[in-house]
Amino acid sequence: MAGLAFGQGGILPLATSEDFIAVGAEIGVVLLLLTLGLEYNAGELVSSLRSNARAGLVDIVLNAAPGAIAALLLGWGPVAAVAMAGVTYATSSGITAKVLSDLGWIGNRETPVVLSLLVFEDLAMAVYLPLLTAMLAGVSLVTGAISLGIALGTVTIVLVIALRFGRFIEAFVSSPNNEVLLLKVLGLALLVAGIAQELQVSAAVGAFLVGIALSGELAHEARALLMPLRDLFAAVFFVFFGLQTDPGRSRPWRCSRSCSRWSASSPSS
Repeated sequence: MAGLAFGQGGILPLATSEDFIAVGAEIGVVLLLLTLGLEYNAGELVSSLRSNARAGLVDIVLNAAPGAIAALLLGWGPVAAVAMAGVTYATSSGITAKVLSDLGWIGNRETPVVLSLLVFEDLAMAVYLPLLTAMLAGVSLVTGAISLGIALGTVTIVLVIALRFGRFIEAFVSSPNNEVLLLKVLGLALLVAGIAQELQVSAAVGAFLVGIALSGELAHEARALLMPLRDLFAAVFFVFFGLQTDPGRSRPWRCSRSCSRWSASSPSS
């Protein structure tokens, strides 16, 4: 509600603060997934991904198909169909993590399945986004393959480090001083998330895997220290959505049949 009041079309638009709020929102997503990752260890993640691989494939089919079919029926072409498939398939990691936390569902039996599907989706997006970017830009097959290879390589490296060398990360992060421990964990999460995002991989996945790499008493201490920051920046995350939403306008959009130009009747949200 505060975001709607002070965003586009609100009572007192604060346009000059949008960039600052946007950065805070990104930090909020990182902290939400970092604290969620601290709830589990590497073994649980691998076991959950393996056991829910079929569910991940069903998730792709059932959620991506409606968007792709709608685009094709509207005559927008194959490129728009691929784009719309991603729109209906992807789930917001930040919103999901916030809901699980607020409703007290972290310890529920079904939560590991939800998290594994969330990670599965984010890893799938690491393949999808470079592919979609190449299709929209009309680049060559080689250039697209290079972008895809970089994304896959980044995911593999982050996964291997988190799963195989977690004890070394714990040794580096561990500190008897709470302030130092907080700065180390937060700094490492932001660093990994930033690198992942620059290499076209979800920043949320990077932060989640940093949390997975930490376990035991260290994870418990880090989670307790991060909770106030997480709650603060998670609130900023949702304020940002309100700032970007004009309550007085709808935003219908269309794509030409060739999908060579996207247009809108008003600025996109």
